[in-house]
Amino acid sequence: MTGSAYQNWLKKEEEWIGAYCSRIRKNSILKVVPLTILLLAVLFGGMALLGGGSTQDLLTGMVGGLFLGLIICAFYLAVLLLQLRPSRYVQKIEQSVKALSANDMEKEFLGREMLAALEGGEQVLSYQMIGPNSNGTPARVILTSHYILQEGSSPYAVLVRLSDITEVKTGSEQKMAVTHGAKSKTCHHFTLYTIGFYRKDRFDRGLSENDPPDYAMGFFQENLRDSAAGMIKNNGMRVQHPEV
Repeated sequence: MTGSAYQNWLKKEEEWIGAYCSRIRKNSILKVVPLTILLLAVLFGGMALLGGGSTQDLLTGMVGGLFLGLIICAFYLAVLLLQLRPSRYVQKIEQSVKALSANDMEKEFLGREMLAALEGGEQVLSYQMIGPNSNGTPARVILTSHYILQEGSSPYAVLVRLSDITEVKTGSEQKMAVTHGAKSKTCHHFTLYTIGFYRKDRFDRGLSENDPPDYAMGFFQENLRDSAAGMIKNNGMRVQHPEV
C-alpha cells in the first residue's frame, strides 16, 4: 500500500465498516423488502376477502397491497442506502481528527500508528454493539502509543490524544432508550459503562472536577469497558475506578 499513511488508514476504516453496510443492504434487499411486499399483498387481499368480496376483489386487494409495499420499500431503501454509505462513517472519523486540531504531519503520524495497531491486532478490542437501538453494529477500540479510538458506538468515533490527558476514570450511568415497533414503543432502562478522559487544560478552560469528562467512551457490557481500561493501564496510564 502506497501513498499517504493517513489516507490509507481511512481507506482501511472504510473497508471495515463497508463490510457491515454491505451485509445490511443485502439482508434488506433479499429478505426485508420481499417479505414486506408479500405481507402487505396478503393483508390487503385477506381484508377484501373477509369483507365479503369476490375473487376479483381478492386480486384487486393483493395488487393494491403490492403497490403500497413497493412504495414503502422504495422509500425505505432510499433512506437505508443514504445512511449506509461507508464514506459517511469515515467522515465521522475525520471530524474526530479535526477536533484534535491535528496538522498534516500529525495526521500522517496518527495514520501510521493506527495502521500498525490494526496490522498487529494486539491493541485492538473488537466487539458487537448489543443493546437498545444498536442493531449489532460492529465496534472496536484501537489503542496506540499516543492515541486511543473507539468507533462504532455513539458518537460513532471518539478519538483521544493521550498526551492531552491527565486523568482517566471508569464509571457508569443509568440510561433510558426508546425502541419503536409497528404500533408501539418500548422504554429500555440500562447501565452504560464508561471511560472518561480528562484533559490537562480543563481547569484553564473553567472546568472543575465535578464537570463531565472531556471525552467519554461508552459500553453496554461492563467486561468490555474493563478490557478497554486494562489496555489503557497496560499502555502506561493510570486508570482510576471511583465505583470500586
